[in-house]
Amino acid sequence: MNSAFISSFNWYGLLMATGIVAGVVGAYFAAKRHGLEGDAVIDMILICLPLAIIGARIYHVVFDSIDPNGHKWTFAEFCGFSDGDFVGLAGLAIYGGLIGAIAGAGIFHLVKNRKSLPVEKHVSFWQIMDVGFTFIMLGQVIARWGNFTNGECYGEVITNPAFQWAPIGMLVDGEWRTSIWFYESLWNFFGFFVLLYLYLGKRKSFDGFVFAVYSLIYGIGRTWIESIRVNDVLMLGGMRVSVFVSVLFIIAGVAIILTHVIRAKKLGKKIFIFVDQKKLNSDYLDYDKTKLAHPMPDIKGKKKKNQDIVVDNNGVAVKLDTDNDDGQTVLTTADDGTAATTEQPKKNTAVDTEEVYEDKWD
Repeated sequence: MNSAFISSFNWYGLLMATGIVAGVVGAYFAAKRHGLEGDAVIDMILICLPLAIIGARIYHVVFDSIDPNGHKWTFAEFCGFSDGDFVGLAGLAIYGGLIGAIAGAGIFHLVKNRKSLPVEKHVSFWQIMDVGFTFIMLGQVIARWGNFTNGECYGEVITNPAFQWAPIGMLVDGEWRTSIWFYESLWNFFGFFVLLYLYLGKRKSFDGFVFAVYSLIYGIGRTWIESIRVNDVLMLGGMRVSVFVSVLFIIAGVAIILTHVIRAKKLGKKIFIFVDQKKLNSDYLDYDKTKLAHPMPDIKGKKKKNQDIVVDNNGVAVKLDTDNDDGQTVLTTADDGTAATTEQPKKNTAVDTEEVYEDKWD
């Protein structure tokens, strides 16, 4: 592979695509563990992804046009054309993409919950937001490295030689500059694992809580990052647009959590935040609305209701399948160590699988 090919290859596009694929795959499997259908995630992506790209483009073009020092865009340039040739969408703003994704979640919510579907197939807006934004942050971790290949998203000059090395710094016009993109990617990396734990861990919270935490983590990190960025800064009335939007995300995250707490106290319910799944019941506000309480049919169907666990005379757990009301098929172990089955009346002491596999959906 020659250097000309390496320098001309669109690494930014590859990293963006990699981030999207990683997010989609992760969301698919995580959603199923949480009680959602995997197909619902695919349908969600088909609606949210195009709107996220459109939103990212509109955000950048609109605010760049408003900026007195910005570019005056034509419709052809907005669509990625220059002198009749398609040159790509140079200029996509992540906050515009997030806003577009939120709009897509709202549309998907309306489409998915059409009246012809049973209630168990419905997916709430906040359930979409929780799984979607958990893995959007994963995509952001990967996609930010595209800024490195493009030589963009940097801060002040690094004067200390000890810090003049990649990736904490980057060469721009012969000067070492702070790699703002790297610090955001690192911040998002740790943020992703926080969100993943909140979404799949054994301690659960109300629908929308994970998105609220995303808004807080990303909003706080982006506020700091944008305050020290020196290139490609979109301005509005003397204020950095991204800082303003970051503050709005922080306010939204706080408002979502406070609203739940206030509603719980007002209705005499328990606050449903970071609760051990084993202790969850209808006493916790909005628990009955979650997929933890009502998994989708294809997820729910995997659970064998007529299956029990028994313990033999040696204290070894064996699997018990109840075939009918009159008897049971018991999996035992013969003297030679091989598996055997015997029919026994339904008088054996058994432990219900509801207790043994209580954390089935974790």
